[in-house]
Amino acid sequence: MPADTHATPALPGLSSVAGKPIIARFDGGALSSDGGLLALREIEERLGIARRLAACIDDPRAPDQI
Repeated sequence: MPADTHATPALPGLSSVAGKPIIARFDGGALSSDGGLLALREIEERLGIARRLAACIDDPRAPDQI
């Protein structure tokens, strides 16, 4: 089988999960995966969007009762 001339390099900069490195490649052909979640996780970890949004929401419930 000839080498794929359109292979893309590994995506750098992903944080490890449970101490294991994450390597994302995009040369799997017509495969489908949840690889986009890795990018969303990185964005969230770097920008803290969920934390910022949560700080804008007032929650009147008693924390010990939820």
